[in-house]
Amino acid sequence: MVALNSLLLSCYTYDNMSDLLSIVVPAYNEAAGLSKFHDQLTAVLDKLPHTFEILYCDDGSTDMSSNLVKGWNHTDKRVQLVRLSRNFGKEAALSAGISEAKGNAIIMIDADGQHPVGHIAEFIDKWQGGAQVVVGVRDANKNEGGFKRIGSRIFYKLFNKFSSQPLIPGSTDFRLIDAVVREAFMDLPETDRITRGLIDWLGFERAYVHFTANARMHGTATYNKRKLISLAANSFVSLTATPLYVFGYLGILITAASFVLGCAILLEQLILNDPLGWNFTGTAMLGVLILFLVGIVLLSQGMLSVYISHIHEQSKRRPLYVIDRKQTTTKQG
Repeated sequence: MVALNSLLLSCYTYDNMSDLLSIVVPAYNEAAGLSKFHDQLTAVLDKLPHTFEILYCDDGSTDMSSNLVKGWNHTDKRVQLVRLSRNFGKEAALSAGISEAKGNAIIMIDADGQHPVGHIAEFIDKWQGGAQVVVGVRDANKNEGGFKRIGSRIFYKLFNKFSSQPLIPGSTDFRLIDAVVREAFMDLPETDRITRGLIDWLGFERAYVHFTANARMHGTATYNKRKLISLAANSFVSLTATPLYVFGYLGILITAASFVLGCAILLEQLILNDPLGWNFTGTAMLGVLILFLVGIVLLSQGMLSVYISHIHEQSKRRPLYVIDRKQTTTKQG
């Protein structure tokens, strides 16, 4: 589990823990729009027949985000603050919130207002209907830039083409996980985490909620182009070893092509005395030989990649399997 120096404020108890649901909200410098988001969130939760805890995971904000949450905590025991000691990143903040959550189901939602709070009841309904993971799928995004829209399409196409673990295009961190899934998630020890990818890796019975993302309530997204590209790269590295094999495949192609070309030149030029008039020079033949040797080098890298991919998989130390205890009928010893 990610080692974070976090502080959970205001100890609390609930009368009906069996009905408790957790709302986990990662936030970083969202003070300008956080009050509006909180009002919308609590207005929705107040209409639902469940007991809630609301965990704001402040990822080392330098504005008044933490002070706002502390103020709400004084008047509403449902509101809690998980304050990270510095900015660790959204994925770490989500992991911290999931770790501190005590509910029978955990709903993750962004603090910038892009995830519509009105869909929370739909998430809960699907969970009560038997789904252990409910994924929010973004069908459209208001005010989405062209770079993010096109980049997202390219990422999902490439990832699903090369990975054995497909991702649903538009799937987001706006999702619900059952307490059983939470326990399995907490057993994953890797530190370079992609929360949605790890939850997808775990499996379990799932359902989907489609939504149109709202425009941000205030300011600009903290995930700039550089961070989005980094997130995509980390997703590839964390969830698939395919990039390691690319140069190996390229080496096979180059080696095979240069070998066939070299044999054709040898036969046509030296054995048959150039009946087709190719007139290959010594320099051209040397180029083909160099191309063949480059292919051999790439093949060697491909072989190394096979071993590196195994080391990579072992270093993540994920469990060999995950048992769905709710669906298992054998007796627990």
